[in-house]
Amino acid sequence: MLSAFQPVIYQIAVILIVLVTVLAVLRARPDLDAARPQGSARRYRTYLRGVATMSLLSAACLNLSLFFAGLRLWEIVTPAIVWEVVVFAPLIVLLGGWLIWEIKVGQAGHRLPARPGEELEDSGVGPREDDRHWFLAGAVYVNRRDPALLVHARLGSSSWTLNLGHPIAWLLLGVLAVALIVFAGLALAGVVDLPEKHSLF
Repeated sequence: MLSAFQPVIYQIAVILIVLVTVLAVLRARPDLDAARPQGSARRYRTYLRGVATMSLLSAACLNLSLFFAGLRLWEIVTPAIVWEVVVFAPLIVLLGGWLIWEIKVGQAGHRLPARPGEELEDSGVGPREDDRHWFLAGAVYVNRRDPALLVHARLGSSSWTLNLGHPIAWLLLGVLAVALIVFAGLALAGVVDLPEKHSLF
């Protein structure tokens, strides 16, 4: 019986995860050019608004795919090759949208056009990035003095990473680990049905 509600449960999970992620990203430490702080701050704000919009569109596309998959699971539609395409079409559109947007705006919005006068801005300070806080080739960030929970990652054009020097980061990782262990235990006990092949996607 629970398996019949899996698409709805997944949709709710997608919405919650995306909303929490968007809120965290909007409060992330800005990635600014120290030599041009005002211009880079404006571009970064524009970039964050774009990330928030694309993330919400991602949730919509994922939920649309889950809805189409649910129609097949609930036997409202007859499984067919055409329906397989329909199920995955929103995900393909989503991937294409992210690629086009990333190419257009660049890392942290550095490809966004500057406004008149911003090219002349020069604070006289060069950009600074302390390598002492970055580990595993720039994939892990640890800085206890940085109050930001999320920081713009060095790897990936549109990605953030947790500041492992922040205590809340470890709390989140602990909650995630406990949730995965509980889910695995429930699945092994047969309380939660794992999705069968072709049950959703």
